[in-house]
Amino acid sequence: MRDFRTFLQEYEKAHPDLVFHIWDEVDAKWEASAIGLKAQKEMREPPLLIFHRVRTADGRISPHPLVVNPFASRERCAFATGSNPKLLGRELYERRAARVKPVVIPRAEAPVKHVVKTGDSIDLCELPAIVHAAWDPGPYLSAGFITTYDPISGVDNSALQRGWLSDRREIRFSAGGWSHNGRNFSKARDRGDDARMVFWVGHHPAVYIGAEAKLGYPESHWEAAGGMIGEPLRLVASETLGDDFLVPADAEYVIEGFVRNGSELKPEGPFGEYTRYFGSQRLRPCMDVTCVTHREEPYWFTIIPGYGDDAIGGLRREGHIFDLLKHAVPEVTNVYRPAICPLYFYVQLHKTADWQPRSIISAALSIADSIKYVFVFDEDVDIFDEYEVHWAIGTRSDWARDIVVLENAAPIGLEPNSSGGGTTRAGIDCTKPAPPAKFEQRSFIPAETMAEIRLSDYLRPRAGE
Repeated sequence: MRDFRTFLQEYEKAHPDLVFHIWDEVDAKWEASAIGLKAQKEMREPPLLIFHRVRTADGRISPHPLVVNPFASRERCAFATGSNPKLLGRELYERRAARVKPVVIPRAEAPVKHVVKTGDSIDLCELPAIVHAAWDPGPYLSAGFITTYDPISGVDNSALQRGWLSDRREIRFSAGGWSHNGRNFSKARDRGDDARMVFWVGHHPAVYIGAEAKLGYPESHWEAAGGMIGEPLRLVASETLGDDFLVPADAEYVIEGFVRNGSELKPEGPFGEYTRYFGSQRLRPCMDVTCVTHREEPYWFTIIPGYGDDAIGGLRREGHIFDLLKHAVPEVTNVYRPAICPLYFYVQLHKTADWQPRSIISAALSIADSIKYVFVFDEDVDIFDEYEVHWAIGTRSDWARDIVVLENAAPIGLEPNSSGGGTTRAGIDCTKPAPPAKFEQRSFIPAETMAEIRLSDYLRPRAGE
């Protein structure tokens, strides 16, 4: 059985220097987010932060700890899934095909049922949800999956979608009509039914990565999560949505409720989004919360949008786009969506012909996903090293001939330059001419010498210091 507890135990044992338990009082309004972001920007690898005394937005000390930066390290995501950090996106995409059906367990055996709250005992304001950015109207769910079921096929769907904890028993959430959850809400409305839904928060990071897989509609995210962890995901019947509405038995929290048919839309947002801009305030549906269940001493997850924690969305896109580009140009060897900008995409190529980079760029820019700028590099360029990337852009591209521009392309959600229903996308060919053309040899230090050097042998303090 995999859950957050097993992951934390294994990860803290393997990397004690990358887990920090913070016992000082921390304010949920901006302070926790600022600490998490500074750790991402200033430390070699962003650590996992666990805040044990969070002062909530309404001034109380939450009884529950807060986990920040769960996905801010690509290496941590690789540890959770047993993968190679540099091949992570493509490996996870390939593993997605190994679906494993979930198993249903009795309520008495489900850790998420240790505490069950209904009616007036529900108080979302006690949760350590944080106010992420300056204009956010209140504490947000940023690492919670909305799960719904297709009313026709009965297939489950899960997606990371934001929710504002706007009252003790209300969540205003964003699930666009184009999304799979949005389609399920529309089907329920068309049938005249209240739409059943849950937010679930906290689980093994590999379960998060599996549940966030880009799937067709309708396809089971429970099965994708099981494939990612290599075992059946354990599910349990909900408390107030019917025995046929199953939820993760080993999650930290499950918040159950309905979108009432015919209920009014309410303002939601603005919210600091993955583009590092504020998504505008809009009229959105509201979740009428009917039950909250959680484990004993549960952990609350949060993601800081737009920075390292968005790796979970980047990994989903990497695998999907790698597969598409391999069909266009089989010589593509790797892809990477860098944390430096969520709209960038790097592609690595074993170049055999000069037409290949343009084909890659054209294919990538035609994908209706959050890709605005594509950069294509040779195999000898480490696309995970920004020094290497910028060196290759500067020395292997000629912008008079190597830039491909696609005007009036499909808009990118929340991208501020998308106007009039479209945007401009572009790509740069940063590769050497294909063989047998000649190109200058880059300088290097022999690999065996580099392998023998250990800085700790040289960078020792002087005697007496």
